[in-house]
Amino acid sequence: MPGITAILDIAMRALAAEQLGVEVTSHNVANVNTPGYCRQKVNYVTANPVPSPWGPLGNGVRVQGIERAFDPFIAARLDQQSATLSEYRTLAAQLEQVAGLFNETQAGGLTEHLSAFFAAWHDLADHPVGAGERQALLQEALSLTEAFRYRADQLVAARTSLTRQLAPVIEKINTHARRIAELNREIQISEANGQLANDLRDQRQREISALAELIGIRTYTTADGMVNVTLANGFTLTQGVQAWNLTFQITPADTVAVLWQGPGGLTEDLTGGLSGGRLTALITMRDQLIPRYQSELDGLARELIYAVNELHSQGTGLTLAASQTGTYAVTDAGLPLTGAGLPFGDRLTAGAVHLVVERAGQPVAQTTLAIDPLMSLNDLITAINTDAGLGGLITASEADGRLVLSATVPGDALGFGSDTAHLWASLGINTFFTGDKAYTFGVNPWVAADAGAIASGRLNLDGTRAPGDNRTALALADLETAPAGPDGLTFAAAYERLVSALGLEGESARHQADFLQAVVDQLTRMRDAVSGVSLDEELANLIKFQRAYQAAARLITIADELYETLLGIKR
Repeated sequence: MPGITAILDIAMRALAAEQLGVEVTSHNVANVNTPGYCRQKVNYVTANPVPSPWGPLGNGVRVQGIERAFDPFIAARLDQQSATLSEYRTLAAQLEQVAGLFNETQAGGLTEHLSAFFAAWHDLADHPVGAGERQALLQEALSLTEAFRYRADQLVAARTSLTRQLAPVIEKINTHARRIAELNREIQISEANGQLANDLRDQRQREISALAELIGIRTYTTADGMVNVTLANGFTLTQGVQAWNLTFQITPADTVAVLWQGPGGLTEDLTGGLSGGRLTALITMRDQLIPRYQSELDGLARELIYAVNELHSQGTGLTLAASQTGTYAVTDAGLPLTGAGLPFGDRLTAGAVHLVVERAGQPVAQTTLAIDPLMSLNDLITAINTDAGLGGLITASEADGRLVLSATVPGDALGFGSDTAHLWASLGINTFFTGDKAYTFGVNPWVAADAGAIASGRLNLDGTRAPGDNRTALALADLETAPAGPDGLTFAAAYERLVSALGLEGESARHQADFLQAVVDQLTRMRDAVSGVSLDEELANLIKFQRAYQAAARLITIADELYETLLGIKR
């Protein structure tokens, strides 16, 4: 009921309320630099009035609770944009590293090696018998193949590095998911009395934000205050106080499969539905972008290998070999050559090959052998060994799936002329290069061992050859400007296309990251406008609460004086 005691009660509650205001404000000031902290404020309401002869009489202040300044919609948008930003930022960084492998602005670029290689063929065409020109060509060829292999090896190393990064990222995702579930449990227990656990909710939001940078997520708040987290494709990471793990494995196709480990041992592959976050960028880079660059580099190497070998296999050098072993093997000597696993078996056509046996610099036997692409390696061996024009002066055999041609008489040598069936290049006979991809690209060992074997001329129709013949060297030099590369481009243009595409892709990722950074910065400012701590505002609140506390204390003094007055009347 109203009276001096009521004044004391009101003053007591006011003191406690204003003291709480100072404490909450102090908490805000102390956490002004704490990441993810949301400003708190005390919710004051008037206490229930008490009846009096004059009607309901005010009964002071009552603390309804401590409120957290938080906008869930801004937070959700910020997390979504942060996930996308993290994806593009990671892509941009990885693309920049790969682009460094194809830096053509520095010495030693692949374009420079290609130019030097073809220039060396020009030099050899000018002086076919020159030992210096042949050694220079050999060195340029070795440098070119090394440049291809180096880039191929570095792309493989980049994929390996990305694979190593997957496990720590997925472990972090699982750790954040478990921590969110744990915080859900702690919040549920703490809020059992109906009051919000603001600091625990801040911790949970920080975990959600950190998780969003690793993988794209969606969050849903339930009626009891718990937050459920799902991936962009709907798979659940946390549901209430439970969390589900992710893991990964490398498939037989050498791609990453991210697996969701659900209840009851259920496992689902969710790789295709991933979106946003660092994990998505790592997988995209490993399984899509780098393999595409590898494929384009391999395609360039493959076309260069075949174009050079196609011409070289029909040419002659200063010296001829007594034996030739193919560099490409069939999987089954009884299968048709076009279906026996030859890397260039698809280039075989119906045609004929010119084969010569030379003795003391003069042809002693020669033949033009008809070639059917459906013939097997065994059929080819039989046809050579039984050819009347060769008269048994060449022995054909098979070793580990490779064709072996040997002169039967010691001192004889083999010469290879025109080949309209593309047989010699497909089998790797009398070729300049080995391999069919960038990382297997090399110089044929028999050429590397004897620069005189480099083909610069050609056999004449009668099987003779001239040491000063430069027809093959000229044809190989002309490959520099010929549309012999992938998609009808020159080799230099095809490589420039690869470098340009890589650069443009990296630039696009950087621009997208810059744009998303601006969006994230704007959303961060919007969040801070709602949740951030303003020291000026908090200092003003401190003064306000201090004054209110002093006024409440004065009420107690006045009530005490009123009691003293009443007691004085009795005396």
